[in-house]
Amino acid sequence: MKLKLNLFPAPLQMEDKMAGIIQEAVDGRASIVEIAYGPAADTVKKRILKFLNKKEIRKFYSRLEKTDKGWGRIYLHFRWK
Repeated sequence: MKLKLNLFPAPLQMEDKMAGIIQEAVDGRASIVEIAYGPAADTVKKRILKFLNKKEIRKFYSRLEKTDKGWGRIYLHFRWK
């Protein structure tokens, strides 16, 4: 299962939306979560990465993949045992 979250334009409650999609991925045992932040400023990307690298969030996903071509996207890969 693949989940998508579009954060363009950057909402004020960005962290709440990301926490919600990660919780949905854990509950549904998704394999990939795609977070699209669009052609936003680097500050938005840094804010997203700072949230995803928190210790309590990092324990849920196994790998983070960043792409910067065109629309900025971040892929979170989950590994279930």
